[in-house]
Parts: sequence; structure tokens; C-alpha cells
Amino acid sequence: MNRPAQVLDLDRFTVTAKRWVVGAAIGVWLLLLFVVIPEIWTLLDRAEVLGAAATSGTPSAAAGDSVYTKLYTAAYLASIAPAVLGVATYLLWRTRRGVEERLPTALVVSLLILVACQAASVTAAWGDQYTGAAIGEELDSADISLWGRDAMERGWYVGYAALVAGAAALAFSFSRRPRQQVWWALGLTPLAVGVPWVLLAGPYL
Repeated sequence: MNRPAQVLDLDRFTVTAKRWVVGAAIGVWLLLLFVVIPEIWTLLDRAEVLGAAATSGTPSAAAGDSVYTKLYTAAYLASIAPAVLGVATYLLWRTRRGVEERLPTALVVSLLILVACQAASVTAAWGDQYTGAAIGEELDSADISLWGRDAMERGWYVGYAALVAGAAALAFSFSRRPRQQVWWALGLTPLAVGVPWVLLAGPYL
């Protein structure tokens, strides 16, 4: 049986170190929320390989919204990239280590930073309780084109569904026998990522 407290061993950090790590995580969260993520949206909107929604304008009737399938997919992957990277990093480490072996300090710090990154991604689309502005309004304020806005908004919100599905898949995987946990996770995580992308794509597939 896994023992999270033993595996994480947060007591290894001094009080000062904990403050620095938490401060760094908050700094990363703010940087992504207000600088990096809006810049990512702009890059996706203008990328030629994704359809250049910023300059292409209204797609032809024959092509429809499917012309921006790549943009929808890129936004979806960007919204969940920290979580996917974190899970992949942890599973890669677990395949070569014991179930209750303590996580290396560098891995603990890296995972915490990735959690902060994923929190920023979620917060960017969560909305403002005072203004009511959600991702649609945030994309508009970032001067994202109309067609790019629609594709990216759907991709980002579908990322929410993938995070829920991924959490459920991992919870199930780590309820299995210790020796089977990693293999269950490796098998179910791709499904948790792929199924929402297909089922919730709407006009983009």
C-alpha cells in the first residue's frame, strides 16, 4: 500500500526551503497566468501550421470549422501539457523504483512547479467571479481572432474534461496492486487524454 507522506517526505525541507518553493510556485503561476498563457494564445492564433486563424478569416463553406482542427488540438494539448508532463515524469521514475521509495528532491520540486503551471492553465479559463469574464472574454482581450477564439475556447475547456478523466484514471490505477499500478496508469492515461478530445470536438472533427 502506498504511503504518500512517506513517499513525499516533505519534512526533508526546512521551513525556509518550504517558503522558497511555495514562493517560486506562486511566482510561476502568476507568470503563466498573466504573461505566458496569453502569449501562447497569440502564437496559436497566428501559427501558419495551425491554419493562421488571425489572418485566414472565415473558412469556406466546404471546409467549415474543420479547417481549424489543428488549432483546436493545439489549444487542447497546451491546456493539459503540465499535467501530462507531470504524470509522464512520475510514471517514468516509478517504473524503475519501488512503490514506497522516497521521491528525489528535484522530482518533488519539479512536480510542484508543474502543478502550479497546470493551476494557471485552469485559472485562465475559470473566469472572474467579479467581472464574469471567462476564457472567451480573456481571448477577446488578448485580441485573438473570432475563429481562433472559438477553436481555442473549445480546446481549453475540453482540457477540463481530460483532467477529470485523467484524475479518475490515476485514482483507479493506484487502487490496484502495487506491481500493476504503473501499467494500469500507462494504459489508461492515453485514453483519458484521447477520448475527451474526440467526443467533445464538436465541429472540429
